[in-house]
Amino acid sequence: MFFVFFGLQTDPRSIPPVVLAAAALALVTAATKLATGWWAARRAGVGTRGRWRAGAALVARGEFSIVIAGLAVAAGEESTLGPLATTYVLILAVLGPVLARFVEPLVARVRPQPSPAAGS
Repeated sequence: MFFVFFGLQTDPRSIPPVVLAAAALALVTAATKLATGWWAARRAGVGTRGRWRAGAALVARGEFSIVIAGLAVAAGEESTLGPLATTYVLILAVLGPVLARFVEPLVARVRPQPSPAAGS
């Protein structure tokens, strides 16, 4: 319910001024989430494609940012924090599933798996 209420409080006209900052934040955090998932999956012994898949699965997660922004907005701290957090989470909500869908084919194209040796 909190997320619905927070989203309904965001004026759509307040999004364009913060879209570049939100996109920059989304790109940085998407890269760190990819790296974290890759590192954690590697420690668990998962193969290269699975490592990238694990990282991509983390990208769409941004709900905690809305909670923090909601608390700040409720306290009257910053007027652009709410739209920034909303835009950031919206970008990650779109980017995450797209990345999850295409990360494995992209990794396979960039780093093909060796084919099994003939006759072995």
